[in-house]
Amino acid sequence: MRRAILRSFAVAAITLAIGGAVEIFADAALCPLHRAWRHARDGRPDAVLDSGYRYARQDEAIYVCTTPHRIGPVLLHEDLGCYCAPADLGADALGRRLGGPCVVDHLRATRTDASGACRHAHCIEPAPRGLLNP
Repeated sequence: MRRAILRSFAVAAITLAIGGAVEIFADAALCPLHRAWRHARDGRPDAVLDSGYRYARQDEAIYVCTTPHRIGPVLLHEDLGCYCAPADLGADALGRRLGGPCVVDHLRATRTDASGACRHAHCIEPAPRGLLNP
């Protein structure tokens, strides 16, 4: 009976280790935000984001930010994303809160706008409101 319980714990530990390794590989190798960062670093003029379900609101600007992608304390890589935040917040303040440099892509984006890195007013979910309040 004791041997069966120990074997069950061993199988569970191995399963968790394999699942964790697959998750880390997927985050490290298949991350679309890291792919956007690599394209920008290599000078390719691809859009960072040109589709999705989140649009900038009228009082929001779209910022392009480089942020660290971490799993716990371990830095996997740098990401590049389009973030919606209040227009009056400013790129420097948002960058400090997200932990990386930001630049303004659109102060007032429209869904028909095909310019810039963040096209058609698409952005990632806004930074949590707690981050945006000083």
